[in-house]
Amino acid sequence: MSEKKIIATGTPFSEDQQQWLSGFFAGANTRLLKQDDSAQSNNRPLTIIYGTQTGNSESIGDDIVALANDYGLAAELVDMGDIEVENLADIERLLVICSTYGEGEMPDNAEMLWEAISEDSAAKLDHMHFSVLSLGDSSYDEFCLAGRQWDTRLAELGANRVVDRVDCDVDFDDDAEAWSKAALDAIKETGSAPSGAASSAPAKAKKEKSQYNRKNPFPSALLSNKTITGANSSKEIKHFEFSLKDSGLSYEAGDALNVVPLNDPELVDSLIANLGLTGDEVIEGKSLRDTLITEYEIKLPATSFLEAVAAKSKDEELNRLLKNGDKEALNDYLWGRDIIDFIIDLKVNFSVEELMPLLRKLQARAYSISSSSKKHQDEVHLTISSVRYESQGRDHQGVASCYLADRVEENAKVAVYFSPNTSFRVPNNPEAPMIMVGPGTGIAPFRAFLEERESTQAKGDNWLFFGDRKKADDFIYQDEIEAWQASGLLTKLDLAFSRDQEDKIYVQTRMQEKGAELFAWLDRGGYFFICGDAMYMAKDVDKTLHNIISEHGKMDEDAAIAYVNDLKKAKRYVRDVY
Repeated sequence: MSEKKIIATGTPFSEDQQQWLSGFFAGANTRLLKQDDSAQSNNRPLTIIYGTQTGNSESIGDDIVALANDYGLAAELVDMGDIEVENLADIERLLVICSTYGEGEMPDNAEMLWEAISEDSAAKLDHMHFSVLSLGDSSYDEFCLAGRQWDTRLAELGANRVVDRVDCDVDFDDDAEAWSKAALDAIKETGSAPSGAASSAPAKAKKEKSQYNRKNPFPSALLSNKTITGANSSKEIKHFEFSLKDSGLSYEAGDALNVVPLNDPELVDSLIANLGLTGDEVIEGKSLRDTLITEYEIKLPATSFLEAVAAKSKDEELNRLLKNGDKEALNDYLWGRDIIDFIIDLKVNFSVEELMPLLRKLQARAYSISSSSKKHQDEVHLTISSVRYESQGRDHQGVASCYLADRVEENAKVAVYFSPNTSFRVPNNPEAPMIMVGPGTGIAPFRAFLEERESTQAKGDNWLFFGDRKKADDFIYQDEIEAWQASGLLTKLDLAFSRDQEDKIYVQTRMQEKGAELFAWLDRGGYFFICGDAMYMAKDVDKTLHNIISEHGKMDEDAAIAYVNDLKKAKRYVRDVY
């Protein structure tokens, strides 16, 4: 191979001089690279493992990797799904970042490692130094349970905690940053000194950070707001298109777009009026009304708010439910009740000084992206069901879904930012079969996946299971789906409209009917994706998948579980559920 010339042609040097200078600068560059490798090899190794359902834990891990060198540490970021429990015994310095999914569950990518380290046979970790950052949502009962479990288990196995665990609520940025710096500072001198040997592992490419993020969302113009359900549907599903022009932002099919909503001004005015306030009260330089519209959650009550209401109102039922610890009964009582319902129904008042500490910060809502950037340049699409219901004699609306559906005019700006989901991706192998299960708005990422495969002319087979209530009104994206079917892009399509016949049928019903073929697709390297409801649909689909593998793979229950675990480990069974 010829040596690459570094000196440009046209410079005032002879050919011999140009060759000498090119060699000199090439050698200098090599020496600088070696110095950088040497500096890295003199840093203590640090392993960061993350468990994530939406990408937040991974994003924090990336930030720590960027910081670690300043603390004399050579950090490696590892997906919990990519590490074996036996490998933990070789790690001296470990940082764990783990979110809690659903009602206290481990994220999908952490599930198998957690099961392994929970076994009685798990190795002792006496030589390990660690700290845990836990992400969660305090509106759920088992707040940060997954991270708490990791913290407890590592200590049980003898690992040495260098910094106390930090439990982060949905507004996690400041707490995560403070924990990161404290943990790096505490762990940097622990364990054995570096050997000085250069790592044989290739350096992980440094991710470029966009200027737009949680703290600085991009003001995106809303290009389109279209209702895609029929006039007689029991729901309203909207298709939204947003502009990314001049943002420099990019995304992959499978990622999520976070929408920063504004509260309904009418709801804010009603809340202010029922509290006997004017709205002109000043909160850190802004009026109370503007502050409530833009900065605080005024629908779902926090536990501190409920406790304050119980104390003020002396309501027997609420006090009993809060005291007796019956979470199921409390959740039943809270269903459909917003902050304003308590203020009106229990006739309680709060001063501004009392109210503000009881409210949580208004958070962005994450939605699965329903477009491929390869097909829609400078655009991103969402598919959202508008949340509307009647409860306690009042009409209620979803914070973000109805903000977009009702109150954002065409070309008006909406604050947005992306959350990557690196596990939920179109397979790298363009010939790998894809099986996609996405009823209702769960079809969103699979519209993006099919657009991606269409744009890249991938040859792999594609199978979609889709359903909803009634075909006539709820078959969203019907024209596109049928066009993909006609073109051959969509190899197989199975539909399940539950209310179109006497006996209700669902996507898992169709899966069971096609079990032999579905297993054959998996056995030839197929990928299995689920998107949609986590509470019922995803669990039913998972159970059906195990049954299909057991029946058509002629496996007992344990063997079927092992088969599914292998799919998960290979990232061939992944979920985007909520």
